[in-house]
Amino acid sequence: MASAAVARSCPSSAAGKAPVRRSRSLAVTPTPKPAVRGSGTSGSISTLSRPGSGDSVRSAGIMILGATPSRPSSAGSSIAAGVRGQMPFLLPGSLTQASLIQLLPTSVRDQLEHLPAEMQEQSLAAFMLTLTGTATGEAIQRITRATCRPDVSGGSDDQTSWHGLLGATTGWRAPRLVALSEQAARPGYKAYSASEYIDTPEVLNEKARLLAQMWKRSGQDTIIYTGAGLSTAAGIGDYASKAAQSVAPHKKQASTGSRLDLRPTLAHHALASMEEKGLIGHWVQQNHDRLAQKAGFPQAKLNEIHGAWGDMKNQVKMMDDTLRRDLLEWLGSWAERANLCVALGTSLCGMNADQVPRAVADRFGHSSGEGLVIIGLQRSVYDDVASLRIWGLCDDVMKLVATELGCKVPNANVAKRGKEWDHRHPKLCYNTPVRKVSDAI
Repeated sequence: MASAAVARSCPSSAAGKAPVRRSRSLAVTPTPKPAVRGSGTSGSISTLSRPGSGDSVRSAGIMILGATPSRPSSAGSSIAAGVRGQMPFLLPGSLTQASLIQLLPTSVRDQLEHLPAEMQEQSLAAFMLTLTGTATGEAIQRITRATCRPDVSGGSDDQTSWHGLLGATTGWRAPRLVALSEQAARPGYKAYSASEYIDTPEVLNEKARLLAQMWKRSGQDTIIYTGAGLSTAAGIGDYASKAAQSVAPHKKQASTGSRLDLRPTLAHHALASMEEKGLIGHWVQQNHDRLAQKAGFPQAKLNEIHGAWGDMKNQVKMMDDTLRRDLLEWLGSWAERANLCVALGTSLCGMNADQVPRAVADRFGHSSGEGLVIIGLQRSVYDDVASLRIWGLCDDVMKLVATELGCKVPNANVAKRGKEWDHRHPKLCYNTPVRKVSDAI
């Protein structure tokens, strides 16, 4: 069971030290000094203020991960051949565009090759422009940061990095790079660039069918783990979508009016419908928006671990705030028992609550359970140890999975329950009662 003393970032043992779980696929070690961030009640994160969380093991933002992902190393190089001879102009130092491409790591060339033609041209032009004011080495570093994982120890092949352990021998194509960014998705945390990827339609359909099969086998032993990416389609902005051409829904249409009046997304309705069918036992919700309840998901199975709007007994937590002891113990009990963890729209960058996907991935590494499934646009440190990695928008993926599971979205009865909850709790006012580890198990 999880210790009664931990914060928004780091699980601990009774002795106050972060436990170390190891498997052949996942190596996790405690971080000696936590990294923290500040956040307001709206869920927006400030990069200007990073209050310290000290060593509290119940703090929300201490990093707990020491995972060892690998950098993709495929040797795609056709882009260089395609450019060679077509860009005759010279750059500083008589360096042609084709010559610069040849200097890039093969993994970077491979990623550029997967860009849509228009974005490929724009990206190359931007990098070439960089050379007018910087040295060649710096320009190469910038494009490498934008397209690849940083160098870290450990590793696995490209197929596992892109598709998870179950996709290692499938022959699935790598996802398309749809938005390029050299910015870190979460500076100061175990995260990669804010570049975004989407699976090809054929691969996405196959992955949805596979996930549905895994979900049926897991049933009530399935835990949902969600982050800000789940709610962007409702108009709520997130912190990690930094690419100039980001495909995140809120970049196209931000919410208007009160945040308390926002409506659930298709993914929220899909999850509520799946729960009604007996396919979800627990939901760890890192968001504060209470859209899960509005979709009809039962409050009794919902752990709003980072606090929620309208909750005076479980207010929104900053990174250095202490998590509620009972909610943390409840989370820990599910980390120990869950057979399948489906993570949607979360960066998995080192929050305390990440002990849930970490534990499930660890058990899968020891041939137990269905493992961790990650659904999102950006890379994470868990990609190499996930049983299945799906690249896409939460709504798009969950629509396909719900169809495979025979779940109607929205389910009329479930949606009615959500509207009744909203009516009974104006301005989202609901105080989370004390939870026991046996609740909703």
